Amino acid sequence: MAKYLKHWKVFLTIVFGALTLATFAAPVKWSPDFFAPFNLYRLAVMLIFVILILSSKEFLKPFQSVKFLKFLRFFKFRRDLFTSFKKSMAEAPRSAKILSIAVPLVVLICVMIQVLWPEFAAWLIRCDRKSECGLNFRHAIFVKVAFQLVAAVIFATFLYKFAKKKQLLPAVASFLLIFVLIMMAGEELSWGQRIFGWETPADYAQINKQGETNLHNLATNLFQNTLYFGGWLLLVALPFFRDNLKKFLAKFKSISFLGEWIPPAYFILIFAAIYGLVDPIVAPGTGVRFSSILFTILGTAAILIYLIIPARKQLAERVSFTLGVFAIALFFNLLVPDMWDVNAGTPTEYLETFISFGIMWWAIDLRRRLFSISQRDH
Repeated sequence: MAKYLKHWKVFLTIVFGALTLATFAAPVKWSPDFFAPFNLYRLAVMLIFVILILSSKEFLKPFQSVKFLKFLRFFKFRRDLFTSFKKSMAEAPRSAKILSIAVPLVVLICVMIQVLWPEFAAWLIRCDRKSECGLNFRHAIFVKVAFQLVAAVIFATFLYKFAKKKQLLPAVASFLLIFVLIMMAGEELSWGQRIFGWETPADYAQINKQGETNLHNLATNLFQNTLYFGGWLLLVALPFFRDNLKKFLAKFKSISFLGEWIPPAYFILIFAAIYGLVDPIVAPGTGVRFSSILFTILGTAAILIYLIIPARKQLAERVSFTLGVFAIALFFNLLVPDMWDVNAGTPTEYLETFISFGIMWWAIDLRRRLFSISQRDH
C-alpha cells in the first residue's frame, strides 16, 4: 500500500483529468447563473486538475524544481519547461515571430470591434440573413473550410512521400489527419447544403438541432467540446510539454516520429490569446457554455503565467503581450454580451476560425521542419 501512496499525485491527476473530460460530455442543462452548483463543481474539478498537472514531479520528470513564490509553496516551477520555451522562441523562423505579434493583434482588433460595434462584428463573421448579407452570408464558414482543405492538401503530400518511402505508420497518421480535416470541412458546409441550398429531409431535420444535413448538430455539445479542446491541445498544451513528450515518445521506436509532429513551443505565443474569444457568462441556459472552453481558459492562463514569471527582456514583453490580449479578450467576451445578443453563434465563430487557421499553420510549419530535417539527413 505504501508503494502506491508514494504516487498519490499521479492517481489524483488521473482521477481529476477523467472528471474534467466527463464534464465535457455531461448531459446537464447548464444554468444561466455562473455560480450555480454544477458550474462551481466543474470549475473546482478543473482548477484542481490544472494545479496537479503543473506541480506533479511524476508527470514532469526529469525536470528539476525550485520554489518560485514563498506564499505558494505547493507549486513547483520546472525550469526546463521555460528553458525549452525560450530555446524554441530563439529558433523560431521569422514568420512565426511575426505571427506571435500579428495573431494576438488581430484578436485584439476583433474584440475592439465587438465592443464598439457589435452589429458589424456579427455581420463580419456570421451574417445569417442571406437576403441582407449577399456575398457575406456565413462567409466565415468558407474561410474555415479553406484553412482545413489547405492543411488536408499538405498532409496529402506527406501521405504520398511516406507511402513512397514505405513508412507505414507516418503514412497512416497522415491519412487519418486528411480524413479528419475532410470531415471537418464537410461538416462546416453541411456536405454541400450551404452551397447548393437543398432541403433537409423532414425526418432528419427533426433530430438535427439546426435542421441541416450534418452530424455535429445531432450532438452539438460533444462536437463543439471536441473541436475546442482538440484545438487547444494542438496549439497550446502540447507545445508547452513538447520536449518532455518527445523524450517519452523516443522510447517507442515505431511512434517516435510523432514527437517531431508536435508543434514547437512558440505556438503558445501565437495562439494562446485566441482562447479569450468565448461566449459570455450570461448566455441563456449555458453559464460558460462549453466545459472545454472553461478548461482551456484556466489552462491557457496557467501556462502563460507559468512562462511569464522567469521571462526577461524581449521574451517577457512577448509573453506579456499575449497574456494581456488573452485577458482583455476574456474580460470583454465574458462580461459584454452585446455581440451575443445580435447573433448568439458569433463569439465562438471567431474562435473556430482561429483554430482552423492554427491547424493550417501547423501543417505548413510541420512541412517546413520535416523538409529541413530531410535535407539535413541527405
